[in-house]
Amino acid sequence: MSATPIKSTLIDITKCIGCRACQVACKHWNDRDGEDTELEWNLGLQNPATLSAETLTLITFHELPNEQAQGGLDYLFTMRRCLHCLEPACVSACPTTALDRRPDGVVTYDGNECIGCRYCIWACPWGVPTTQWDTLTPKIQKCTHCADRSDLPVPESRNGQALTEDESRSFRENIVVPACVKACPADALLFGGRDEMLQEAHNRIAKRPEKYVDHIYGEQEAGGTSVLYLSSVPFEKLGFPTLDSKPYPGLSRSALHSVPPAVLAVGALLGITYSFLKRKAAVMAEARTESLPAEDHSHHPSFELLEAPLWTPFNGILMALMAFGLISLIARFILGMGGSTNLSDTYAWGLWIVFDLVWIALAAGAFATAGIIYIFQRKDLYSMGRSAVYMGLLSYSFVMVTLVADLGLPWNSYQLALQAPKQSAMFEVSWCVGLYVTILLLEFLPVPFERWGLQRPMELWRRWSGAYVAFALTLFVYLLSRKLAYAAAAAVLFSFLAYLFRADGKRFEPAMLAIAAVTFSTMHQSSLGSLLLLMPEKLAPQWWSPAMPISFFLSAIPAGTALVILIEVWIAKAWSRRLRIEELSSLGAITFWSLLTYLGFRLADMALRNKLANAFSGGMGALFAVEIVLGGIVPLALLARASQRANRPILFTASLLTTLGIVLNRANAVLFAMDLKGPMPQIAPSTYSPSIFEWGISVGVIAATIFLFGLGARLMPVLPKEETPVESLIA
Repeated sequence: MSATPIKSTLIDITKCIGCRACQVACKHWNDRDGEDTELEWNLGLQNPATLSAETLTLITFHELPNEQAQGGLDYLFTMRRCLHCLEPACVSACPTTALDRRPDGVVTYDGNECIGCRYCIWACPWGVPTTQWDTLTPKIQKCTHCADRSDLPVPESRNGQALTEDESRSFRENIVVPACVKACPADALLFGGRDEMLQEAHNRIAKRPEKYVDHIYGEQEAGGTSVLYLSSVPFEKLGFPTLDSKPYPGLSRSALHSVPPAVLAVGALLGITYSFLKRKAAVMAEARTESLPAEDHSHHPSFELLEAPLWTPFNGILMALMAFGLISLIARFILGMGGSTNLSDTYAWGLWIVFDLVWIALAAGAFATAGIIYIFQRKDLYSMGRSAVYMGLLSYSFVMVTLVADLGLPWNSYQLALQAPKQSAMFEVSWCVGLYVTILLLEFLPVPFERWGLQRPMELWRRWSGAYVAFALTLFVYLLSRKLAYAAAAAVLFSFLAYLFRADGKRFEPAMLAIAAVTFSTMHQSSLGSLLLLMPEKLAPQWWSPAMPISFFLSAIPAGTALVILIEVWIAKAWSRRLRIEELSSLGAITFWSLLTYLGFRLADMALRNKLANAFSGGMGALFAVEIVLGGIVPLALLARASQRANRPILFTASLLTTLGIVLNRANAVLFAMDLKGPMPQIAPSTYSPSIFEWGISVGVIAATIFLFGLGARLMPVLPKEETPVESLIA
């Protein structure tokens, strides 16, 4: 038993008379305004329809057929509010501890720590948290079990007279209880310790088995809750969701707690792999040099500026879209989240989250090429490295822009550096993506250094980039573990690798940056899947799986390499440059094997969970079939043979289908395959279609990425130097 008694409320639905005294008392105590609502015919006397930022407690109205009852109907009234889980999903989701569970079981909220990510709204299986959509500073709203009332001390005296023991007990039982409990005239609510309330509930069921169903709702659901219910009818008839007894945070706990040791394991494995393959490549190069001394086997081509006019009709269109995106971004902050988007308490996440998950997956080409070229010593693909890293840097930078736009309280983002949530996938993704952006910047810095002849910064980069990698990875491990032992192990490991792979006067390879890129990307690509682990009852089984972190990581690799191929084809076509089909064919082979691994893993996972047999039935089955067949099996068939990969149209088609398949996967996982029932009591979900401003920001940042890529190619040596005459360009 916990050292601190858990405060609990027992709600006996059979005693509720529907007077709404609790609903009114909650509004008064929490200083909530009334709402402009209409009485809906299908809800009887219930008003409003759901919980909201202004209604934290709600009485729902139920008419149930009963031939023995007068009029053939039973009338039941049910109090709806936060259940205060023993292991709350909302607390597990929160990246800044704005939502926190106290030792006495009360789940509280601190708006000063909230960044407005709204992850808690989707994480809660009951749909309790809501947000203030009509303000410029939208905060999460939910019942706090009147923690501010129950924390009031019992006075020692009244009117100069010391309180007796009975008077003190009466004060605790009748004054410092939640406002709803105090207001109830029918004794439908009872407040006390959880063990005491459970015993009382069991006693009532035992004494009146004909009156109650033998089920205390909240005793086991989602690991147990502090708010408990008794009913005369099965709870599903009253709209209560049927939930497993496993706590929701347990679904993501193991995935997130494995991140610190995974960073150490991945970093060590990459370091060993690089050392082995580097030595092997050196031995092979030496052997080739001895046999063919006149042949140059260097795979480090020269790079050049793009000689093309900047002011073109296409770039004019891009600039117009960028201007519209900027206007949309300004409108987002002038009008507020509710005024500029069509998001709601049902669709707390929308187009921007889909956009971020898609773009992060597609930008995986940056870490994939870095790992392939440097860790796995595929120097024949070196010519594509700069453009892939530059595109990755632009992509991740603009992901940060959309993330800022999507946060309700972005000015509180500094709380990510101050708070220490125990297990939040959002916290891990935030830090991992932020640190990875710095790695991408360091990977790209030699390009402007080379362009403008900055020798001193280049020397500093060579000398200290490895040290920064060791620092960044150590910081990340500490933030995720809060254990000095893990942080010390990371510092030792990555400092040793930085020393081992330091610049030694020869051609310097940024091995440490490649190790950091792969390590950070492995962590945040997988943790994007961890975000959805808290939503098993919302996401269709074709997509939800406890192995989603692995699936998300595996899918990012073919998505990234396929996009690199598409970009290279676009560069060749748009700027009349030579298409390096041999290199692209090799990258196509990597795309094939990585896509095969991803599809094999995903289908095997579904088979092990007994979800494969019915995966292709119904509307969700059709969506799943399109994703798997057109986005997986067809491109696999197109990429299976080397002769097909060497054919530009086939390679382009296969890469496009692969990319679109992963795009559809992310869109399905966040929107299309979601069964969202809205806020409690989950009977009135709203619909969603992105607003013009949501589209404007999304399209604007895509246009900015394309424009800045072209601008960068004109100003810096991003593209490899052409080695063939124009006559041999692609047809």
